[in-house]
Amino acid sequence: MTAQISKARIMAYDALWTIFDRKAYAHVALHEVLERSQPTPSDAALASEIVHGVLTWERLLDHYIASHSRSGIESIDSTILVILRMSFYQLRFFTRVPAYAIVSDAVELTNRVGRHAKGFVNGVLRAATRAAEWTKPLLRDECETAHLRDLGLRLSFPDWLVEYFVDQYGLHTACQIMCGLNEKVPRTVRVNSSQYTRDEVLHALADEGVTALLSPISPYGIRLPAKVNPTSLYAYTAGMYSLQGESSMLVAPLFGDLRDKRILDACAAPGGKALHIAELAKNQAEIIAVDLHVHRAKMITAQAKRLGLTSIRAMALDARKIEGQFDAILLDAPCSGLGTIARKPDIKWRMTMKDIVKLVVLQAELLDVMADRVQTGGLLIYTTCTLSERENESQIRAFLQRHANFQLEPLHFSSTIDAAVQMPCHNARLEEGMFYLHPEDFGSDGFFFAKLRRWR
Repeated sequence: MTAQISKARIMAYDALWTIFDRKAYAHVALHEVLERSQPTPSDAALASEIVHGVLTWERLLDHYIASHSRSGIESIDSTILVILRMSFYQLRFFTRVPAYAIVSDAVELTNRVGRHAKGFVNGVLRAATRAAEWTKPLLRDECETAHLRDLGLRLSFPDWLVEYFVDQYGLHTACQIMCGLNEKVPRTVRVNSSQYTRDEVLHALADEGVTALLSPISPYGIRLPAKVNPTSLYAYTAGMYSLQGESSMLVAPLFGDLRDKRILDACAAPGGKALHIAELAKNQAEIIAVDLHVHRAKMITAQAKRLGLTSIRAMALDARKIEGQFDAILLDAPCSGLGTIARKPDIKWRMTMKDIVKLVVLQAELLDVMADRVQTGGLLIYTTCTLSERENESQIRAFLQRHANFQLEPLHFSSTIDAAVQMPCHNARLEEGMFYLHPEDFGSDGFFFAKLRRWR
């Protein structure tokens, strides 16, 4: 009789195999598996937890595997390595699942995908269950006494990225950042303020059995329970909210009153910021949302229709070829995404320093084009979801040297951000008009903001 493996673990295996073997993007692979399998909410949550956890702690998990196996990681078949990573993650980070159940599932899964290795998997995992000591993940309160040599393994980051963060921020802050990037980011939505108040949306969610929390940093944000699928609710279909990270919700309000203005979102997809601008302008602005890919521009159009927003025109176009003049431009630039590792942990294993160098060149090109498209007196807001100095403050300083007709302007965020936290120590080195939000500040994505005014 064949043992029953939980559907969640089968889905996690399928997604992880696609990610590791076919080099697929994690969020795409997981979404496709969940769409194909149509799981219960609890199975979807468990599968997502395993996939996310394995990618977050991949380096440390491989250390565990190597410590309990006579074979080097490189010699283990890719299908078996996926099963071992899943199993070690559950052994180390799941407190409510018995070890014997994890081992049993792993052996049965191996029986399905690589029967020849059943004994190997069983032996490695049973040896691990008898281990007296494990290398422990580094905790945030240990950052004060952490040694550089410990960070890569115990925080499960590649060495080059550890060095990059330490060079920029110093050991203590770099450790805090990486701890923050290893923690779960809350699932958040943004209220469609053109038609609803936050209280109205909260009541609508409660009517559907969802207990939600207010965002601590955005007056338009709501935090949902992790097991809730936001797009499955009537409130979503009715256009009451959009999916958006909390840090991104801080961008649109920086422009101020944009009613009767012409606005460009130069790298707009998936469209959250352009939609937010339209909501804040009460549908009384002309907004051009540009993205390089046709299907992503169509996605923005579809979301605008769902939200009842008629002021957005989405276009598939290289932003460097855009023509005309605008009162305000948002350049949410293509970037390394290092600030979003908490949501997309595969970034830390995909991104390289060479990639960052190429992105810096592209960002500079985009900034130079946007400089000519902003009307005199107009605003250019530059944002990224990365924590890379080359892509952020150094990029803006170089831009200002090339364009003397622009100057930085003070940033004013929502009053819900406490003034003492609004300028923490990691912003002390920045000129007024530039700002970092770190993942450890509020548990949101790492983000960079710069506000520039064309004065002549």
